[in-house]
Amino acid sequence: MCAQAIRAGRETDVRAVEAMLRRIEVAENTGDVAEISEMLADDVVIMVPNEPVQEGKAACAAFVDNTIAGLLEEFDRRIAYVSAEVRVLGDCAFDRGTFSFTVTPRAGGDTSRERGKYLFLYSRTADDSWKIARVIVNLDDHEDDGPTS
Repeated sequence: MCAQAIRAGRETDVRAVEAMLRRIEVAENTGDVAEISEMLADDVVIMVPNEPVQEGKAACAAFVDNTIAGLLEEFDRRIAYVSAEVRVLGDCAFDRGTFSFTVTPRAGGDTSRERGKYLFLYSRTADDSWKIARVIVNLDDHEDDGPTS
């Protein structure tokens, strides 16, 4: 295979991984947990602050469902991801970046903002699609800049 074809394949993979981040963002913002579950690999692991490690598709899908359903029941929530680096290494890929989200209590009250960092690891499946294999999320410390409106 010539170098140009290899580069083209790698660029296609990078774009596919970048598209996964947009799918995750849209699914979180719309509460589409079925879409998120569909993106999970069978051996997925999720590690988020203040929660036990979730392992396996069933446990991770239930965790995502409970977390997002609980948040959206109580808050208007909007998340935005900003990728800093995407790399494809054969049948594995990663996306590293930052996120911010706002939450506004549905019962009324101030809007608050959280920021953090993420690392999503992906694995290529037999049909050449990408699945979320590992998720690591870290929240930044709160800055004392008060609520936003």
